[in-house]
Amino acid sequence: MKLQQQLHAVLVACVLGVPLVGCGSGSGDDASANEVSTEKAVTALVQTSTGSNLAGAEISILGQSFVTDASGNAQFNVKIPQSAKTVVVSFKKTGFITQAVELKVEELAQLSANLLPIKQTLTVAAIEDAQVIQAAFLNAQISIPAGAFVLPNGQPATGAVKVEFTPWDIQSSDLNAMPANGVAVDSKGNPALLISAGMMTATFTNAAGQKLQLKQGVTADIQMDLPLNSINNQAMTVGTSIPMWYFDAAKGKWVEEGTPGTVIASPLSATGLAVQATVSHFSTWNWDFKFENPGSVNVKCKSANSYVPCHITAAVELKDGSGLTKTNSIPAEGVDIVNMPTEGTIHWTAKDTTGTLIGSVTSQLPNDKNVVIDLGIPATNNKVQCTLEDGSAVECSGEFTTLVGVEYKAAEFTAPKEGVRVLTGLKSNKDKLTWSAQTAIALEGDQWVRYVGAAVSTSKSDVKIVLKDKEVVASDKGLSFYVQCTSEYNDQTGTWSSNNPELIGKPCEVQIGIGLAGSEQQHILNFNSVYGQKKLIRLPNQYAGFTWKNEGNIAYINVEGRMLQGTYCGSAYGSDGFGRDEQPTLSIHLYGGNTPSGSEEYFCQIPT
Repeated sequence: MKLQQQLHAVLVACVLGVPLVGCGSGSGDDASANEVSTEKAVTALVQTSTGSNLAGAEISILGQSFVTDASGNAQFNVKIPQSAKTVVVSFKKTGFITQAVELKVEELAQLSANLLPIKQTLTVAAIEDAQVIQAAFLNAQISIPAGAFVLPNGQPATGAVKVEFTPWDIQSSDLNAMPANGVAVDSKGNPALLISAGMMTATFTNAAGQKLQLKQGVTADIQMDLPLNSINNQAMTVGTSIPMWYFDAAKGKWVEEGTPGTVIASPLSATGLAVQATVSHFSTWNWDFKFENPGSVNVKCKSANSYVPCHITAAVELKDGSGLTKTNSIPAEGVDIVNMPTEGTIHWTAKDTTGTLIGSVTSQLPNDKNVVIDLGIPATNNKVQCTLEDGSAVECSGEFTTLVGVEYKAAEFTAPKEGVRVLTGLKSNKDKLTWSAQTAIALEGDQWVRYVGAAVSTSKSDVKIVLKDKEVVASDKGLSFYVQCTSEYNDQTGTWSSNNPELIGKPCEVQIGIGLAGSEQQHILNFNSVYGQKKLIRLPNQYAGFTWKNEGNIAYINVEGRMLQGTYCGSAYGSDGFGRDEQPTLSIHLYGGNTPSGSEEYFCQIPT
């Protein structure tokens, strides 16, 4: 989709069935197991983030589970304790990021959710080592110290671990699957709605299937590109502070926690900006601002001249191009959606409760205060499945294009192995659709690759897309080495050590300056380490090695460090370069008090 079709605005939670904290009191999770229960009839629709109905998705409420059919629908009765005012509903499917949301009991009759596929799965050979785990998308990375993870019983985690790593693209349909529709509780316990500047999901699982977490008191650093220069009409500049929120699936809400994240400079990002933060555990983390606006819109759905309940997505693009995605279910009488911006373009899409009738409309704020979405029979209706060249079915995602009027328009889809029904309202001039698709990425050797393919169909025929061409997405070729912050020089042995009691256990900021052959510009990358501990630095893929070793385009590397806001500063012992397979340790010699003259003085003068 285009940006203006994908960036979305906030719907008020209480009126849309996603209550803020305080909209209701009590929780079904706290109700006694022996309490008298009542049954609620429920209908549900589960889709992918691109709007494809998702079969085989599991819906769980108070320990009761139900599964969607081939059309992504489910109808069931659920038992709810009579005293329960709210319950948490979770939606999950293998290969997708789990969703959850807290709902008022009276709003359970009609449910919907969108799920985002996991983007990358990789294996870490030794989780006990200090290392940087790098994604193939948005230059996302996780930096962990040695011995960071523990098993569920608190014992140290070692050995190979599977990492499911998904950087969310806030400029795409990814945000259609934003957990809990951005409903949150801030650090003071107040309800909030969020607008994202970046989002990252990571889970760590060992060979026994156990989920790992960071050891108490241990932190990790996360970082990813910031693709926009403005969020909610607020300029993003180096040093901008952004509150950090993690998604609590048990509560069905975002929770504000820890030190705020920061906008940093990044030569790798298209905007020159990235977001960075330090986290104490892993789930889905979000760099978010609160979203509070005075506008409102009334919306309802119509089919055959009658108003009907429906599942909607409201997409509002703000003046600066940023926005949010909100999806939900609304009753036949419609709802008043508040907390809308006073200016913006809203793209509405909707399906009926069976997921078979669809509609869309665009409105403008502040003019259009009443919106009616007409639902009708889809113009395109295709069963889509992807296979590899050997005929084996695979999960895939992609888009199809068709001529509408005088221009070609595109629609996205996501298909599990068993295939998916893709419905759209695109009315083609010619009964011809051109499909393109790709698998998720996988590591082959030192390259992240995916398989791509194409097909042509009519607007109503089945589509089988054979993915036979290999495409290299990224290479795992970044040069790596260790750094260690030290401060004590032994005249007798001529060596440096890390025995300064003032610095032991404290963070050491590390700056890597990279000069490329034939370029006067120095690329600056920043990392966090701990005094005395070895930190593995894994450079991004384009920094593969030194030119004189014929392994890349690096002419030189400068390594500098500082501690206690520049009270201690220094640089690594000089090195003329090294091979990709060497992984040397560069010792950063920190001086206290009067910093010696040299290039490290500039680093010490940078405000922390």
